[in-house]
Amino acid sequence: MSTEKSNSMQFWLVVAIWFVVSFLILWFIGGACTNPIDGSSCLASGALDSLRTMPIVGLLLPFNPWNSLMYFLAPITGFIFAFILIRWWNQYFETTEAASPIFLILILIALLAGYYVNLSFYMGEAASLNSRNGVKYSLYFCITESDSDCYTSVQKVNNEYIAQAQAANATTIQQLIPIAFWAELRKSMFLSFVLGAIAGWVPLFGLWLMKAFKESQE
Repeated sequence: MSTEKSNSMQFWLVVAIWFVVSFLILWFIGGACTNPIDGSSCLASGALDSLRTMPIVGLLLPFNPWNSLMYFLAPITGFIFAFILIRWWNQYFETTEAASPIFLILILIALLAGYYVNLSFYMGEAASLNSRNGVKYSLYFCITESDSDCYTSVQKVNNEYIAQAQAANATTIQQLIPIAFWAELRKSMFLSFVLGAIAGWVPLFGLWLMKAFKESQE
């Protein structure tokens, strides 16, 4: 067996092992639920509650357990999506740059921007439907604030809008609908997809580091 073929087999073995390990880690973070249909019998429910209030670390932990089959499929899809995209990019453009941290950051920005657009369309429709009888609703996004903090901040602005409209005898009152972006993300299965995508990047990043190290030694 040639060295190149042996190295290829070792790489795919590492990828397969990491795929299983990363899925189990995300499954544990999601509560380690044993029923993929309704998310019942969660073995690790509440196990990470102490970490959810920690800065940065807490922001990456989901609020909800894996309470449907889609939660189980999301990290698998994210892993495959990132792994195939990065390998295709490197092979098509004959480069290794797609396995670098910079490319991962670009992927994450694109994914989060896509979720922002999706949330904007969904909530924007609700704002449009409720804009009647002298009230005009628009969206207000909070980035890292919790639901309660976002609501409190927006409520102060809404009260100010009401006071201004009353003082000016306006026929239409501007009101904002609070949307805590990161809190919404942590409540959705999309975060599991994003974490799966990060997991899919890891083995390719490791391969990229090994090649960069070998080139530096030559």
